[in-house]
Amino acid sequence: MKPTILVVNGERDWGEWFARVGDVAVERRTLQSTSWLLRDGALRVYDADGVVCPDAILWRVGAIRMIPRYRSVVELMRLADVPAVNSGDCIGRCFDRLGCAAEMKAAGLPIVLPNAAVGDGIVAKIAMPAPFVVKAGNHHAGLGKTLVDDDARWPELAGLLFAVDDAIAAEPYVPHVRDIRCLIVGDDIWAMVREGRGWRANVDTRKHALIDPPARLAAWTRRARDHLRADVLGLDFLERADGSHVLLECNDSPGLSGFPEQVRLQVAESMLRRLRS
Repeated sequence: MKPTILVVNGERDWGEWFARVGDVAVERRTLQSTSWLLRDGALRVYDADGVVCPDAILWRVGAIRMIPRYRSVVELMRLADVPAVNSGDCIGRCFDRLGCAAEMKAAGLPIVLPNAAVGDGIVAKIAMPAPFVVKAGNHHAGLGKTLVDDDARWPELAGLLFAVDDAIAAEPYVPHVRDIRCLIVGDDIWAMVREGRGWRANVDTRKHALIDPPARLAAWTRRARDHLRADVLGLDFLERADGSHVLLECNDSPGLSGFPEQVRLQVAESMLRRLRS
């Protein structure tokens, strides 16, 4: 019987990629529509289409609201010891922005450190001189972010953020000459320069180009991979006019659009190695 790989969220065509590298069955489900059961050490995933008993999991969860029960799903994956890309341990350490920033700081990477608030009545205290970027919650893909380019805007925005039941972070806006995403799968690294229509390079990207990974960024990306024991990571860097770099964020389920087809194949191969180990 073929082993079953469960793809959680993400792209719909993973079956085609896995067919190129192994003889497996591939099922796709969305985290938002599923219920998860751990019974007698076995993991089962239910939704309207029935039940899947995964032998391995490809976690492709991106820009959704990461509510507490989704964190519990990750812990069920860990308890069941289901092979996964990335591992349940890595996913758990990157589950929210603040935790991921703490991991990058612990790894010695030049992460942009935020002011952050959790709790009622203190959001206004995270302000810093404009311009600065406010991030609400745990979304990626540019969601939940806004640029405060005038100090006068902040009181009204802080009042609106009072209604957000999640952590709120403020980071200094970093003037930069280019935005670079470094993507690592296994030992291989690719780098992409991106240009968006506004101040967020990864939203409505109008230009992108693959480049040779700058040596310093490649070394930092490998350090992050080793620290998290990850199979795949995307790190977003900003390059200042003086040639220095800062890390904006690390994503354990990075988008793969614009990268070569080889990336998808290597992710699929990484999943099969986890399954067979």
